[in-house]
Amino acid sequence: MKGWPGPKRIMWDKQFVGLEQAKTKSDLSKFDPIYDDISENSSVIKLWKRQKAKELNATPAEKKMVDAMVEEEHGIVEVDELDDDYTPPRTTRPDELLENEDDMEQDEVTWSADLKIPMAMFKQLQKKTLIIKRTVQMTRNGKIPTMYALVVVGNGNGAAGFGEGRGQETSKAVLNATRKAIKDIQMIPRYDDRTIYHDIDHKFKATKLLLWARRPGFGLRVAPIIHEVCQCVGIKDLAGKIHKSRNPMNVIKAVFEALQTQRQPEDVAKARGIRLVDVNHTYYGTTNPTPQKYGKV
Repeated sequence: MKGWPGPKRIMWDKQFVGLEQAKTKSDLSKFDPIYDDISENSSVIKLWKRQKAKELNATPAEKKMVDAMVEEEHGIVEVDELDDDYTPPRTTRPDELLENEDDMEQDEVTWSADLKIPMAMFKQLQKKTLIIKRTVQMTRNGKIPTMYALVVVGNGNGAAGFGEGRGQETSKAVLNATRKAIKDIQMIPRYDDRTIYHDIDHKFKATKLLLWARRPGFGLRVAPIIHEVCQCVGIKDLAGKIHKSRNPMNVIKAVFEALQTQRQPEDVAKARGIRLVDVNHTYYGTTNPTPQKYGKV
């Protein structure tokens, strides 16, 4: 046969090894993956025992001693000598190892130094998962599905952030989005710790957002998705409208951009070179919420 290396040559590990050299290799599992679990190949074990007996010129009376030496040298366990409830050790495949690592991952975010916030602030954060959807990437090999999540976190006292995450599973996407939101936390300016400083007219892509500051006790009269963001920020009195595109992802991003565009009175007074006086606090004292009645009493 063309290409046959000959009867006295064996090919191991993509190299031809002579038969005499092959006889010196007692542990075949180093060359051939077929012999990974050597305890199941009785013919190889018997061959090793015969070779060991021949090397030591052992007599039939010394058979047990030779068998013990071979078993100790190769780590062989005889199943007959074990208890009835013995189960052989099972080797974990690489794909199973990855699955176990995924199972070990926690669904909730735990504090770590890379989050860049103190532990006390981390305990005060509240998380709101506002968007979860399934996306598909079309490739020449087929469809690649992925889960998308958008999460907003905040301490309810002027600090909030949002993050987007993707993953094969929903829990993984939410976890990635939460970590990004915590790393993106920013301080939101608030007037009297309850509303915005002035009315805002902001445009983000195709979304046009209108926000109006309101009196104490007015409440949050805005779209539901803006309501959730305001709760994370700590805004209690606000009115708003969404014009044109109502894409929830763009709305959330527009709200955060709009809140950051506020001009604080101190900056305006400094730019104009005048003195600042808060009329509400100076002449009327601290503002207290007034009860609102709706409908007929």
